[in-house]
Amino acid sequence: MLGINPTLIVREKPYSKEELMEAIRLAISAELDAINLYEQMAKFSLDENCRKIFLDVAREEKAHVGEFTALLLSLDSEQVSELKDGFKEVEEKTGIKTALDGGEQGYFATLSNAFMEGVARARRLSNFLSKTKVSAQSYRVDVISGEGEIRVLKQEFKAIPLITQKFLVGIREISDGSFDPSIAVKAGEVLVMAEEKQIIKGFTAGKKMKLGNWEKTEDCIDELMKAMREVAKSSAGPYAIILSPERFSKLLKVHEKGGKMVIEILREIFSGGVIVTPAVEEKVIVFANSPSALDLVVGHELELKELGPEGDNIAFLAMEALDLRLKNPEAVVVME
Repeated sequence: MLGINPTLIVREKPYSKEELMEAIRLAISAELDAINLYEQMAKFSLDENCRKIFLDVAREEKAHVGEFTALLLSLDSEQVSELKDGFKEVEEKTGIKTALDGGEQGYFATLSNAFMEGVARARRLSNFLSKTKVSAQSYRVDVISGEGEIRVLKQEFKAIPLITQKFLVGIREISDGSFDPSIAVKAGEVLVMAEEKQIIKGFTAGKKMKLGNWEKTEDCIDELMKAMREVAKSSAGPYAIILSPERFSKLLKVHEKGGKMVIEILREIFSGGVIVTPAVEEKVIVFANSPSALDLVVGHELELKELGPEGDNIAFLAMEALDLRLKNPEAVVVME
């Protein structure tokens, strides 16, 4: 290093702006040197635990480079301008595009967007339910009486389950930008399946009713209307249905007497939603889609985090905490 280390100069006053920029450049140089050292150590380490830690610490040093660079760019406007000119020149000569702030070029942003896209495409059930955000790791269930004076008959406390989904992307693919973000889309879809199974589990405390094969459209409507009448005894609605794709396909027929598609008739009756999800499996659920009957308690909003290196991969973990709060079991009929 040819420059003078400003920390070695005997002084009695703080850094000037120019000296502070010199100190930051020195810090960046030291972090880059540390990255090279740790990655070289990882390369020649046979012990997998040592290799993992070397790569993890190297990744942390890269974050330190970013922190010092941010400070430097806040002080040196000329450096900002010249960096942009350098990025532009590389793009003109090689076609490689670089964003100064990472932006959409960052692999985490790309994977995060893909993950959320997978979640949005797969989610059905939670989109129809009323949600309540809580700050605790548990929630209270008030069992309410709807006869005579309306009051809370009893209170229960339940823990909010944590739902997680992990996925791995190769370090080499991330480094050269060749990774396929569809792995994050798939992870989002799988997490939603776990989410919806957890919600369905909360419905199972409702009343039980026998489910027929629905070979005749009249039988299908009769069974669903019978379940709705049972739910209506304890709630004014609106009423909703949850059913599997296989059951939904049985609704795509013309009603023998009405001359309309069965699904069209049911959507007029069940204004609270006709929700199709494979998570319900062989059951059909009819319920009052009202916050007085049930809601979705959210203890932790869906979040994606980067865990760091695992072998030759970078690990990512998505997590959320939610549960179905069933306040009135009489407002749910589970047909099976």
